[in-house]
Amino acid sequence: MARRSYRANQVLSDAVSDRVDEFDSRVLEDWMHSVDDGDDLVHHYAEAIANAQHAAEETDERYGWQDDLHTTTDEAVQNLEAALKDHLDVLVAEICATVANREGDWIDHTDDENVEPAVHEARDWLQAHQEAAERAGVWDEVTA
Repeated sequence: MARRSYRANQVLSDAVSDRVDEFDSRVLEDWMHSVDDGDDLVHHYAEAIANAQHAAEETDERYGWQDDLHTTTDEAVQNLEAALKDHLDVLVAEICATVANREGDWIDHTDDENVEPAVHEARDWLQAHQEAAERAGVWDEVTA
């Protein structure tokens, strides 16, 4: 994967921080720090958002914030940010399904008192984010 620009890294850092803040269990917080690892679509979204933000700043400086060109560019930023959020939610749903189903090596490396809160929180998150769980293809397995 290509290296991300400084701006794209900042976009992604903010988006990942939002995911970390959603969870109370240490297990899920830890997983959220790497939710974007190796995902090409995250990379593309982050770069697109960074470039669109830069374009919005430029159109604001050249034409003013009320100009139609700036408005269109600013809307593009908002739409791309929403798409990144939705895509990250799918990645979070995949992680939550793994935790909720107690799958993977994480359970062998986690203290017992941290497992149940993580499982419960993962299930709660999936219930509150059904669309992301369905898009990730995990909805049926976590509601069965």
